[in-house]
Amino acid sequence: MDNNRKFIKLDRNMDVSEEEFRTLQELERNDDGFKDEENTKYKKAGSPIAPLGGGDALYFDYTDEYPAFEDVIAIQFQPAGKVYWYYYPEQKNPGNELKQGDIIVAYSERGMELAEVLNKSMDDYKRQNKINFIKNGFIRKADASDFEREKQLEVKAQAAKEVILRVNNELGIKMKIIKVKYTLDDTKAIFYFSANGRVDFRELIKRLAYELKRRIEMRQIGVRDTTKIMGGLGPCGRTLCCRKHMHNFIPVSIKMAKDQNFSLNPNKISGICGRLFCCLGYENATYEELRKDYPEEETAIFDRTSNRKGFVKKVNAIGKNITVFFPENPEKKEKAEEKTFPKSALEFNERWFINLPQNETADHDLDNITPIVAKEKELLRESSNLENQEKVERPERPQQSPNNKKPAPKDSSNPNNPNAKRNPNWHGNRKNFKKFPPRKDGKENQDQNKE
Repeated sequence: MDNNRKFIKLDRNMDVSEEEFRTLQELERNDDGFKDEENTKYKKAGSPIAPLGGGDALYFDYTDEYPAFEDVIAIQFQPAGKVYWYYYPEQKNPGNELKQGDIIVAYSERGMELAEVLNKSMDDYKRQNKINFIKNGFIRKADASDFEREKQLEVKAQAAKEVILRVNNELGIKMKIIKVKYTLDDTKAIFYFSANGRVDFRELIKRLAYELKRRIEMRQIGVRDTTKIMGGLGPCGRTLCCRKHMHNFIPVSIKMAKDQNFSLNPNKISGICGRLFCCLGYENATYEELRKDYPEEETAIFDRTSNRKGFVKKVNAIGKNITVFFPENPEKKEKAEEKTFPKSALEFNERWFINLPQNETADHDLDNITPIVAKEKELLRESSNLENQEKVERPERPQQSPNNKKPAPKDSSNPNNPNAKRNPNWHGNRKNFKKFPPRKDGKENQDQNKE
């Protein structure tokens, strides 16, 4: 191990190098998630949802009454996108009913778009501020002509993507085009791209506006937005959570991975976006509740039986045990060791103690710990018992006396065998032998080894 390697303590119980620390910090970045949905600088009470392209849609003003649950609808403009609450009291009239899965035409901050009606939740409805509701944003229910127009615009968007790639090569702009989208009224083209740092695309917008004859909007997105738009499969084999059902980004941290006893290997706790798994936050509340009755890692703990002082190395809240490291004490002739204690042995009286009953002993290995997957542990024990049984039942081979040894077989390929016949292809002594291929004329090669 390199003694000059500097270590930094990350959060609580894990020492990592500077390089690993920077990698874990990069995984923990949450500032570039889901920026595509809404521009907060335009979000003001009573103001339009967008300065251009938003139609007559307005945010609720403080003077407006809080809308009733029956008068609003929850919609999204892209798969697993941000949920918007639109005020549409006419849905109570006959013929205007809307149900989950219906496609409507509505105004967004980007312009006129198709949106999907979601199943609204009373809990989500109560969490909304008055400014989160939008009025005059519903246009109509989508019909066959709207769907046909959407397909035509997708073909145009693909052609626009080829145009921007060509112009980028001519101008020498380094960016990755993720998606191109046209608004339903065909007045604006939106380009989603990713790049390292800021990009000066003023000349690019002029060229695109001249060739496409439309208003151009450039949106730089991060790695999480890129993954959400492109989609894919996670390590679990299922569709990515951000693409399937995550409407809002859940902040995740390295502490969640450590509390759930995950390895801090960046390759094992990061998704295809290069950030931490979003699913780390799904069970975090459960682990926090289970770990309330346990000491934190690196906490001092005292064993009442041996009067030794140790430190908590690992907490297994699911297995209901902790691993304690006891340092070496040469004065008392105590060696450094690790022991695993059950949760029932823990006591807290101003500090943590271990009080094992007399009929119980600490576990020094993992065989005596209650396994998380009991069936796998049982199969391992059965296989080890079968191996031991085979060793007992197998008869021992009688040892042969040196006088009754059989001579070694004549192996012409081994020059160290005294019973072997001389191979004409081997030349030189036995310590330094070299094999030469036979000559074509049938004569033996001359020995070329010089001692």
